Amino acid sequence: GNPDAIAAGKKLYGTSCVGCHGPSGEGGRGPNLRERGAWHPLTDDSLFQTIHKGVPGADMPPTNLPEDQIWQLVAFVRSLTAPAYETPLPGNPEAGEKIFWGNAGCSNCHRIRGKGGMLGPDLSNAGATRAAEQLRQSILDPSADGAPTYRAATVTLRDGKVLKGVARNRTNYSVQLQDAKGNLHLLTADQIERIELGFSPMPADYAKRLQREEVTDVVAYLARQNVRAETEQK
Repeated sequence: GNPDAIAAGKKLYGTSCVGCHGPSGEGGRGPNLRERGAWHPLTDDSLFQTIHKGVPGADMPPTNLPEDQIWQLVAFVRSLTAPAYETPLPGNPEAGEKIFWGNAGCSNCHRIRGKGGMLGPDLSNAGATRAAEQLRQSILDPSADGAPTYRAATVTLRDGKVLKGVARNRTNYSVQLQDAKGNLHLLTADQIERIELGFSPMPADYAKRLQREEVTDVVAYLARQNVRAETEQK
């Protein structure tokens, strides 16, 4: 959970592990490190040994990195799934809050504790359900994780009416479409003339619109969103 160790481990990951496990741990030739799969129950010591000695009979080779650097890799891999709320993070949550509700326009689509828009996911519990790296990626590359329940959609009905919003629970027989006002339209296949699906409706240019420090602050703010913790505090 040490921020410095995680940051150092992230750099090492970029030079040693990214080729097999993907730029953000999403997997590739090697397994996905962001899903709580078989590797997740490993203790820190076991994870250290897996990195240090490799996995016989698999494509995971041993490493000749010094022990302190292996521990940094362990710290980073753990951070890929640890809830952001439980992870010490850099950034200023108060500044992130102002950015979220201000110039970044996040609240136009996202709600926190009943306030904000309804087109995007509710973020009231974001810090308890997402890892910090996932929060960051959702800002900088919102379509990267597929987000199957948050794909932009334009639906043309047989009567000529056009609806735009986010497609949910799409099957061969029906589709649920949520519009920008939060209204949910249940449309059956015989009503639909055409569906055009896109990627995430969230803007994909926040890497340009926000400074790196501002993104870090927004992640720090979202990491604090934990419904259970707030309830216990009350």
